Amino acid sequence: MMEKIIIIFNGTAGNSNNEEIANRAKNYLEKHGKIATLSKTNSEQDAINQAAQAVDIYDYLVTIGGDGSINTVCAGFLKANKTIPLGIIPGGTVNNFARALKIPLNTDKAIENLLTGTPKNVDLGHIDRQPIISSLTLGRLADISRNVKQTEKKKFGRIVYLFKGIKELFTNRSYKLKITANGKAETLRAQILLITTTNSVGGYVEFNPQAAYDDDYLHVFLLKKFTLPKILTYGSFFLSGNLKQARGVKYFKTKEVKIENLSSRDIKTRIDGDPAMALPITVQTIPDFLKVVMPDK
Repeated sequence: MMEKIIIIFNGTAGNSNNEEIANRAKNYLEKHGKIATLSKTNSEQDAINQAAQAVDIYDYLVTIGGDGSINTVCAGFLKANKTIPLGIIPGGTVNNFARALKIPLNTDKAIENLLTGTPKNVDLGHIDRQPIISSLTLGRLADISRNVKQTEKKKFGRIVYLFKGIKELFTNRSYKLKITANGKAETLRAQILLITTTNSVGGYVEFNPQAAYDDDYLHVFLLKKFTLPKILTYGSFFLSGNLKQARGVKYFKTKEVKIENLSSRDIKTRIDGDPAMALPITVQTIPDFLKVVMPDK
């Protein structure tokens, strides 16, 4: 029986070439004996609903886009409480999730990977069934991202975060948090909290070499200070994959963490680069929930 594949793409993404890429993928798959259906989405909720319905109709689902688009599909899988193998054609600015899973960033090679690759188990983080495919941030790192406009991301790429971050360095804002994980609760102040589900952050895949997309854990980093001298120190540890060993950094891994706000103002999070809910939150991991088509090499 011929495999049925649905290709979901954002039909409201302005001047993107998503539809052209979707047609190229459809032609390639059909040339190799698959049944491929194109499905244009007109909103985030539409994409979630389509992904949720697809699990009972199709054998594979392909999405075109960056971390936000992948997150939306995963929201549909969580809504359906099951999944089908997920193929990814990267199309975002950073493509952190694709980089972590070694999915080709080149469009033609990513399309080829849909057939030459193999579905492999991948963990999924979530907060009350809202997925986290790659990372959650709060504190000054989230503040930096909040100040970056979508048009600036498209025009300047990842470098825009550096320029916005320099401005943020001249503030001295910290957050009082209560962290509960691994059977222990601790109250502390931090300027940045970062949770990752893979070894990659911001497209840098050597961020945490000991982490993996299928290790069943959330990886939690708290940075107590984020001043200019500190960022220079953190930078060297970051690039060497040893940030957890830097002085002033608290690191632990867990399958569930509760984060409560003890500060006087609201603290909002960002999930996979996009604005998300305010504290308190409980983050959990679902081991091996996803099956993502990845290169065999």
